Amino acid sequence: MFKYLFKRDTLFATISVFLVMGMFSFIPINTHFLDPIHLALADFDYNDLAYAKMHKNENTPADTNLVVVNIGQGSRMDIANMIAKIDAQKPKVIGVDVLFKERKDTAADNALAKHFANNKKIVAAFNYAGEDNHDNKAHVSPQTGAFYNIGLNNGYANFVGEEEGVVRHFSPFIEGNDGKELASFASRVVNIANKDAYNTLKERNNLTEIINYTRKADKYLVIDGMDLLLGKADSSILRNKIVLLGYVSVSPYDIEDKHFTPMNAKYTGKSLPDMNGIFIHANIINMIQNNDYVHKMPVWLMWIIGFLLCWLHMALFIKDYLENHIWFHLIAKIAQIISAVFFVYLGLLCFHQLDTKVNMTATLAAIILAVDVLYFYEAFATWLHKKYGYQTIFNHQHD
Repeated sequence: MFKYLFKRDTLFATISVFLVMGMFSFIPINTHFLDPIHLALADFDYNDLAYAKMHKNENTPADTNLVVVNIGQGSRMDIANMIAKIDAQKPKVIGVDVLFKERKDTAADNALAKHFANNKKIVAAFNYAGEDNHDNKAHVSPQTGAFYNIGLNNGYANFVGEEEGVVRHFSPFIEGNDGKELASFASRVVNIANKDAYNTLKERNNLTEIINYTRKADKYLVIDGMDLLLGKADSSILRNKIVLLGYVSVSPYDIEDKHFTPMNAKYTGKSLPDMNGIFIHANIINMIQNNDYVHKMPVWLMWIIGFLLCWLHMALFIKDYLENHIWFHLIAKIAQIISAVFFVYLGLLCFHQLDTKVNMTATLAAIILAVDVLYFYEAFATWLHKKYGYQTIFNHQHD
């Protein structure tokens, strides 16, 4: 293989692979015939296998610093009383992941308004309206709801990708159409609970962050809000904790405020949403607090790695094409399959062990195209040899 590694034809054939990839990216292709496959693999990311098959973060211990209070079917007055009960225990912060779109009950609304307007430790959730393209200049505006204008701390509860499928990312901050910065619900909570962690998040200055899911719902302490009001739950455990109020579904078939996440055991095809929004926020808060971010390999580095690996494969393919042609197709296909499996596994291993997302798409595409492009390059190089005397290692095949 190394005999051909530094041959001009090997380099030019490798460059040809990436030129073909570039041309394909500009050609509109009708893929309706692939719809069944597309539907089965919709929003699939092979890194999800790190959770489903490699059990990423499965042994993470239960969170002892964050408590979830389930509002259940409680009324607005019940929620106001829950907030008062929690606040009496002096928690670090109270995050209220409940959307109050309009005023309904005067007494209950006044009680809630009093909490949001006067308590600096309370973060109220809202949803922004409009399209967020995650370019930090999104054309969005808050859905003001009943208490947005009076709340001391507001954070948007929107997730990236929640409308299309699996929630893998979140936007820590976005710019509204009025030029003001809007912060996510989790970011606001951390700002109150851990200022240093919040500053680290700001310094990263990323438009989106990959959510490092570390815990499923059963790894969080969940208290029933009505039990809390009735004195059936020990409220003292809320002291100095991050407390999140939100809806927690009891039945797996109750999909209210539930989303698909990479932790879903069924990672392809149709399945039920697996995680309530409150637990997604909890995972984001854990990630920010613990500085446990998922790192992304720079795109430019992945293209360089893809080019170098394609170059190595091209040298192997040319060697077998010239020296062992009768077995060339078999050897090439086996090499492609082994490489594809290996690089996917390597990417999964990096994600699982190092919390680093490695996008091997360019590498895999280049290796898959290499054999076919080699045929075209050989024909072109042979034509140049016959027409202009171009020196190529393929000329003896046709002389």
